[in-house]
Amino acid sequence: MKSAGAIRDLAPVMKTIDWRGDDGEDYSIDVHVKPMAFGMAMDLQLEDSPDKRAAAIGQMILVEEAGKLVPLGTDNARALNSQLGFKLLTAINQAMAGEAKNSRPRKSSSANSSSTESAAEPSQKPVSA
Repeated sequence: MKSAGAIRDLAPVMKTIDWRGDDGEDYSIDVHVKPMAFGMAMDLQLEDSPDKRAAAIGQMILVEEAGKLVPLGTDNARALNSQLGFKLLTAINQAMAGEAKNSRPRKSSSANSSSTESAAEPSQKPVSA
């Protein structure tokens, strides 16, 4: 399953986030985004918190404290500058999109994907006059 891309690599991905603070100043920080696995998604769905986005940011955004990467935490995520919060959600979505690199290309579901043999067979529909 792992070679087929079914088991996610949960290594954090570093992202640089630029935003404008409430004071009008421009800021830039490096954060690490932990990709979401199925179990984490299920845990978030079961959580009673009405603010699941803050919980997701709190769990998936890792910040450096004393040389270690630790989750931002739901309370800190809830207190974020709104522009920064949306930028962090974008960073999470970008990190999640990175999962496609290990997956197989999608098969076409179009009607034109039939074999030549079936395409050569005449239609059974009556011709309208």
